[in-house]
Amino acid sequence: MKKNPAYAVLDCHVTQVLGLYDTAGEADTAANEFGRCSFAHKLSDTESAALAARD
Repeated sequence: MKKNPAYAVLDCHVTQVLGLYDTAGEADTAANEFGRCSFAHKLSDTESAALAARD
């Protein structure tokens, strides 16, 4: 069974999910690599389940 993601990296306009990650550290690192116009966001249980279901 696939684990639901705990964090998403979003663009600064919150129009695009740039990546899904299991830990805050992974999400922060990815956001830094994507550049200034991105940030890590802790997903709620509902958001996490919805994103996992779309795959």
